[in-house]
This record gives sequence, C-alpha cells and structure tokens, in this order.
Amino acid sequence: MSDERYIVPNIARALQILEYLARENSEASIPELTRIFGIPKNSVFRIMKSLQASGFVCENARKYNVTPRLLYLGYSGINKKGLVESALDEMKALRDDVNETVMIGNLLGNSIVILEQMPAFEHIKFTTDIGARVAVQASAPGKAIIAFLPEDERNILLNHITFTRYTDNTLPSKNAIQDEIKVVKQDGYSLDRGEEVSGILCVAAPVLDYRNYPIASIWLSGPEKRMKMKGIERIGRAVSEVAGNVSFKFGFDKPSGRE
Repeated sequence: MSDERYIVPNIARALQILEYLARENSEASIPELTRIFGIPKNSVFRIMKSLQASGFVCENARKYNVTPRLLYLGYSGINKKGLVESALDEMKALRDDVNETVMIGNLLGNSIVILEQMPAFEHIKFTTDIGARVAVQASAPGKAIIAFLPEDERNILLNHITFTRYTDNTLPSKNAIQDEIKVVKQDGYSLDRGEEVSGILCVAAPVLDYRNYPIASIWLSGPEKRMKMKGIERIGRAVSEVAGNVSFKFGFDKPSGRE
C-alpha cells in the first residue's frame, strides 16, 4: 500500500490527466479538465504547460492531446521483453512471405500509433514514420483492435470518435463500423480499403494478451491493386497467424477458431 505522505499532488494529477486523454478522450481544454477533475484552473494550466514543455502533450485550438512521446514510457510495461522486440521475428517472416510492408502499432486515445515497420522489398511500397498516428475508425489496425475490445470500452471509444471523411471509402458512422466489426470478429482480420489514404489497402489482425485483450495490431500495407493480386484472403490468414503467434508470447491461448 502506498504511503500518501510521499505523494506529490500535481504529479498524481498530471498522470490522471494523461491517462484520461489517452483512454477516454482524444483532446480536452483546460476548462474541461478543470470541471472533470475538480482541480483549480491555475493548477490545470501549470500541469498542462509542464506536460507540453516535456513533449507529452501538444496544444491545438486551446485543446490538448497526448503525443507519441508517451509511447516510450509504455514500452517496458507490456512485458519484460517488450512488444516490438517480441514481434520482430514474426514481422520479418510475414514481410518475407508476402513482400509488403509490415507494421505494428497500438491504441492511443482515438488513434493507432505506429511502433515499428518492416518495409517491403518492392520498388514501390508504402512506408510512414515511426510514431505516426492513423485514425482508429479508418484503419485496418484500428478496426482489428476495436473489434476485440470489451464491449464497454468499445462503446466509450466509438462514442468519442469524430467520423471525419478522409476518402470516399471512409466509414461514415458508428453504425457502419459496428456492422464491419461483426465481419472482423468472424474472419479474424480487418481491412482498410483506402479509407484514410486512397489506393492503399491494409490487412490487420489483433495481438491479444492472456486476458484476450487487444494490446496491439499487426498489419500489412501496400498498393491496392498489388495486394488484391496477391490474394486478400491468403494475406488475411497470414496476418492472423502471425498476430496469433505474437499473442501466444503474451499468454493468449490460441483457440482452434475465433468466435
């Protein structure tokens, strides 16, 4: 049991705010945080400016959201070996098998943050920056994680999403993504048909831990025409197998089939 004599109030408050921004909401203003946490406005202001100076939050239009820098604090908390290190061999095998870019990422707020990638050997390939964020509702890894979240967490997440229309293929509403989630749970993998970036097709599967909780997602990204030529179902099975192998390292007991 912790000794409250040694707790620094503003550090405890800062951690509570970071957790709120990462789990419950993608962004919030100082007045909103003051109301939610019952903390004096001046204290919230000082906390947010300190977090901003340290690079853990950024400000846009007087609202704050967490940055990918928060990832560095979370790496060692997943397991002793680390999520990325545990997945590297499987990611390499998948990349060599399909010859498209393989990525791994996890959920942060309303976004998927890219933790690592293994680029394809093709001359034309899809790559991005480590730490880049993609919209959870408009990406294969996002839908893979949403589908396997506990129902209460899934509903909270979906209720906080702004369904921005990135391309003509972007899912337009909560009802649309709920319909797609049923297919994802049945197939064991999800698709992004150019929903945030036109012409790019992604296939993803969740990494589950011993609680059957989705701690990350592994996916393949490539030009839509080439991905279709290689076979979406075949790629889906390959991604699901790799994600299952990584999940096993985190205590997930692979069943013979998904419910």
